[in-house]
Amino acid sequence: MGSPEKGSAFLETRWPGVAAISDPKRALFRAFALGRASVKQIFGLRTWREFAKAMRFGVGMPVGDTLALGGTFLTHGPLLISSDVAEHAGHVPPFEEFLGLARDLQAEHSDGAKSR
Repeated sequence: MGSPEKGSAFLETRWPGVAAISDPKRALFRAFALGRASVKQIFGLRTWREFAKAMRFGVGMPVGDTLALGGTFLTHGPLLISSDVAEHAGHVPPFEEFLGLARDLQAEHSDGAKSR
């Protein structure tokens, strides 16, 4: 895992305004049952294909524990709205889908606040 500062800088250039959580003690990895990558999940064709795409967009070499499979989670308060658990080391979450869900939540929240 990279440092929180490097993570924030990376996200700020690619997805401004998104909050990310640094979890060096891996409490959230355990809570969400995120796993460790197998040899196939690291060296498989899908992983390398996604890595090649990422390199074109300025994503460099992985840092930290490259065996830790990640996840992307959309929450609203204490509720888990949607999740996407990595299938391999090069897994790319459906960011546009998450963004759409977040916008829908924001619109619902705004509409609910206006009708009160």
